[in-house]
Amino acid sequence: MGIAMAVGVVAFVLLAATIQRIAGLGFGMILAPFLVVLIGAHEGVMLVNFLSIIAPVLVLPRIWDDIEWRKVLWLGIPAVLVMPAAAWVSVVSPAGPLYVVVAALVLFGLITSMLLSRISSAVDGDGRTAQILTGLGSGVGTVLGGVGGPAMTIYAVVSRWPVMRMVATLQPLWILISAFSFGIKWAFDDGQMPDMPWWAWAGCVVSIVLGIWVGEWIQRRVDDATVRKFVIALAILGSLLALGTGIRLLVGT
Repeated sequence: MGIAMAVGVVAFVLLAATIQRIAGLGFGMILAPFLVVLIGAHEGVMLVNFLSIIAPVLVLPRIWDDIEWRKVLWLGIPAVLVMPAAAWVSVVSPAGPLYVVVAALVLFGLITSMLLSRISSAVDGDGRTAQILTGLGSGVGTVLGGVGGPAMTIYAVVSRWPVMRMVATLQPLWILISAFSFGIKWAFDDGQMPDMPWWAWAGCVVSIVLGIWVGEWIQRRVDDATVRKFVIALAILGSLLALGTGIRLLVGT
């Protein structure tokens, strides 16, 4: 990997870590589409899954008291259970069509959730069916494209999930989902990490720490309504980036 490419990876990690701390999600949604273009689909997703474990681990002590552990279980277990099947699909299918299908489904879900959010009634945030479906969607999206956040965004919108509890609860979820996705792809796909110089790996870690600090500073200065709008916009952006990645991969083949 060249110097310019490695610097680009570190810069995108800094941006993604900052967004992750503000919104509770977005690390994979922002990072995956760019890394797939920079270093390839398989290595890009593997690196996103690996780095997605580090960022929430560093945030966890700061938000521990706001975590809703029942939701962690009911969202996380379905995600983990569906990952082996999703990994098999990713191995036997070309990357381009997978990105297009996942992104299109996510965009449809986001648009539907925004329409539903205008209705006075909300989906029961503690309802098991909604949580299981959300977990399944996040698990599939994480394995196939490194983007599990949009499914969580849809759930947050339709259930009126309070922002601070959402941000806190998503952190252990990302640790579980990213770690399992990384391991399952390594086993199924003989995955490998990108060949980056040592200073790029160190730079990624420093960028995550710096991004968390910057994101926390910004978060204290914005209200819940702003964060909620930002989360929705971020999910749409991540979906569009994934869609663009899929189209580029299709055109490239």
